[in-house]
Amino acid sequence: MKLKRLQKRVRTNRWLSMDKLQHALLPIHVERGVNDSILIIAFSGGAQQLTIPVHQFFEITKTLGYSRILLRDKHEMHYHYGVDRKRRDWPTLLDYLKRQIEELAPQKVICIGTSSGGYAALVAGYYLGADYVHAFGAQTRIDVDPESIRTAVNPRNRRKLYRSKRAFRQALDLAPLLAKSNHKTTYFLHYCACHETDRAFAQRVADLPSVITFGYPCSAHAVAIFLAKKRWLGKLLEVENQDRLAEVVKDGFGDEVVITPNLVNEAPQAVSM
Repeated sequence: MKLKRLQKRVRTNRWLSMDKLQHALLPIHVERGVNDSILIIAFSGGAQQLTIPVHQFFEITKTLGYSRILLRDKHEMHYHYGVDRKRRDWPTLLDYLKRQIEELAPQKVICIGTSSGGYAALVAGYYLGADYVHAFGAQTRIDVDPESIRTAVNPRNRRKLYRSKRAFRQALDLAPLLAKSNHKTTYFLHYCACHETDRAFAQRVADLPSVITFGYPCSAHAVAIFLAKKRWLGKLLEVENQDRLAEVVKDGFGDEVVITPNLVNEAPQAVSM
């Protein structure tokens, strides 16, 4: 009975309080913050978490008081299958998010995510023209060749994505996408410097326009946990730190962090879907 009451409440209240997110059932949650001039759009990863449990993530950063949209990839398809029947692929999901941004009317938009959610944050940030993106341990390419499919964490879903007409193919490789600046977004990629795969994903886009990569002194895929333990997640998301984030991180970690900055937006090129 308790679960049924919760399901009914979740269905009828999309403005679900973030302290209820550990029990949330819907793939999208929207909350207007006390400081609604800032909007955070958060994409959970394949484990339906932001590496650390979602409610703990927002508990750590709740003093920010920003408006928030949380998305859950129940299909575990890097959001290429969207989040539900109405938002069933990247184009329809992006259209929905554009409408939510118009309704919430923030002055600044920040997209965040970990792992596959970090990949999604990069895609959304680019097409939505977000002000900032924070991607933690993000993939910057989804390979669909036979060997990559065989060695993928979820080979069945990767094979399905390769064959699917719903795949947003221009976003499978983010390097050529991000190379065409949208003249607004700054992308921050956070990774553990001793995690070979995450480091390689970050390094392949490190010299692209408006991309800054941060290699921290850790070795796991869960860089967000490392930063949470250091009490740095809140600092990374504070809007006043965004335009000087490399300096802020360097002050905090010194020579232990590897930073590759490139903040120059290049000449205009068309952004198409």
